[in-house]
Amino acid sequence: MIYIGMDISSKSFVVHGIDEKKRVLVNGEIEPTRAGLKGMIKGLGVQKKLVIFEAGNQLKWIAKTLKDMEGVEIHVVHPNEIKWISQSSGKTDKIDARKLAHLGRGDMLPRKVHIVEGKIRELRELLSARQRLQSKRVALINSIRGQMKQEGHSLPAKFFQSRHWREKLRGMKIIGEVQKLIIESYMDSIAGLLIAEKKLTEKIGTIKDKGIELLESIPSVGILSSRVIISALDDVGRFDSKKCVAKYGALTPRIYQSGGITHLGRINRDGRQEVRRVLLQCAHVIVRMRSYGARPLREFFERIMKRRGKKIAIVAVARKLLTIAYGVLKSKTAYDPSRLTGVTA
Repeated sequence: MIYIGMDISSKSFVVHGIDEKKRVLVNGEIEPTRAGLKGMIKGLGVQKKLVIFEAGNQLKWIAKTLKDMEGVEIHVVHPNEIKWISQSSGKTDKIDARKLAHLGRGDMLPRKVHIVEGKIRELRELLSARQRLQSKRVALINSIRGQMKQEGHSLPAKFFQSRHWREKLRGMKIIGEVQKLIIESYMDSIAGLLIAEKKLTEKIGTIKDKGIELLESIPSVGILSSRVIISALDDVGRFDSKKCVAKYGALTPRIYQSGGITHLGRINRDGRQEVRRVLLQCAHVIVRMRSYGARPLREFFERIMKRRGKKIAIVAVARKLLTIAYGVLKSKTAYDPSRLTGVTA
């Protein structure tokens, strides 16, 4: 086996390859192209190869190129799993590549990053693009609020939820001509972003999957939230337990332990933030639902709220929804509220 560590950048790929006896077989830079990658792999002969690199914005094409080559395995690591490399005093691209190669040879690599493919990959990319458009739209809305505050006028909290907010804004006489031009430009951009966002939302809704149908059987989990969850989890068999899923969804508390004292801190945000966001929204919905299916979860919320307060209870419900989603996908059976009657806080 040949172990190849690779440090990726837009200008070049720095590679370091060793064999079982630590002999250096390749050490240098290659072009950041498919041809450069294939040439490097073929130049090492027919022996099996393990290529190790960090996840990044070029992951998709690199992984596909390597997977299509015979005798090549890949191990993609999350940057957070090897922070000690980035935080070390002697850090260069060559050192990073060498460390990855030696970690591979010593079987000391952290867990692999799960690479989604096919329909789930398309769904994840669509959801990511929609989130970026949404973030830009919200940023422009906040800019309008800032412009209005400069004029001494604060807009109501739910002003932009009104169907006629544009007409109301244009009708305000207290705005100067320059500010009006700026705000009009922002409003035109918001309108364009809304159209683009709507197109992506419609496309997301057309993607079908058996797992999506199962998730939509859970109270408060709808068209978008079910697709966010399935795009993140993909193959639930890769998780060892529901605790692993909760951590992946950024819904577990930080643990501080010293001696005999253990303290649970704020929620860890190292997981997938889009899952956290959508499940918190679902949790807010479910505590207002009065259906039979939502009853066990609502009672679960009420018990925790009495002891810990509303905010912690909402997070607990979001985490419970994620573990239910994991159970539904793993068992391949629809949500059954009767199985939650014994749920405890």
